[in-house]
Formats: sequence, C-alpha cells, structure tokens
Amino acid sequence: MNQPKKLLKDDWFQLVPNPEDPYDEGLCIQMLRGPFSHVILKYQNFKTKPELNVDGSLTCDYSYDILLAPNSIGEKDLTDEEGRRFEKMLGEILLELLWESAENENRDSNIKKSITK
Repeated sequence: MNQPKKLLKDDWFQLVPNPEDPYDEGLCIQMLRGPFSHVILKYQNFKTKPELNVDGSLTCDYSYDILLAPNSIGEKDLTDEEGRRFEKMLGEILLELLWESAENENRDSNIKKSITK
C-alpha cells in the first residue's frame, strides 16, 4: 500500500470533538480551507465491500452529517464543481486517516513484538 502523496491533515482539515456532544467518540473534522472552511462534519456508516475490485482496489462507502456550518455558507452560490471537489476531498481525507491509523497500528504492533522478545 502506498502512502498518500500529500498530507491534508492540519492543512485542509483538523480532527475536532463533536460540537453537539462532547462525549461522542465519532470521527469529526473541521475543514480549514476552501469554500467549506469552518464546516464541521461527522463521518458515519463507514464500510467496505466484501470483495476487491478487478484492479485490486477496495470500494468503501460512507456517509456524513454536517454538524456546524457558518451562516456565510448559505449565502454563497456554490457551484456543482465545488460540491464535487468537496465530496472528493472528504474521500481523500478519510483515506489519509485510514492510512494514518494503519501505520499507527503497525507501529504499535512492532513495538509490542520487540518488547516481548
């Protein structure tokens, strides 16, 4: 698995607590740049298809809820293209977070192996 080319975390988004429920441990992010800057959303219903695609890739499905959006978002005329870029960015963010999680899990696993030897 190749690491994503660019890191979006702390540039395009940051992880944040749920503004509606501080005890919620779900994955919430705040967009930091672009026309959706300051929007906070929560990823939900993440799942992968049971089989790999013909090219070896894996298809994932997810949904999200917008928890908080500045009033100015509703005042902007956003194009369909900006909406498509937003949706694509959400997918790229999720992939980056999955990659980071897998790396941390591998690192933790390697540390446990070296300690127990």
